[in-house]
Amino acid sequence: RAFAIHKPRDFVAEIMPKYFTTSRMSSFQRQLNLYGFRRITEGQDKGGYFHENFVKGRKSLCKKIRRKKTSVKAPPNFFPGSMP
Repeated sequence: RAFAIHKPRDFVAEIMPKYFTTSRMSSFQRQLNLYGFRRITEGQDKGGYFHENFVKGRKSLCKKIRRKKTSVKAPPNFFPGSMP
């Protein structure tokens, strides 16, 4: 249920251009977060990424992985009371 990127430089140079539109590791990590993957911070798999529906040999579960919706916030009103 988890995977790790052992050679980040090689991953960015060789794998990302073939399979992803992003070209920076930080952008890839942000995408993982938006799809619900969590970084493992303790134990044997520390540094890896986990998702309950990302399981080796169970391709059908991948259909359940969905991107989280991002909320669009209204810009701050710097002049309260000036506009109705």
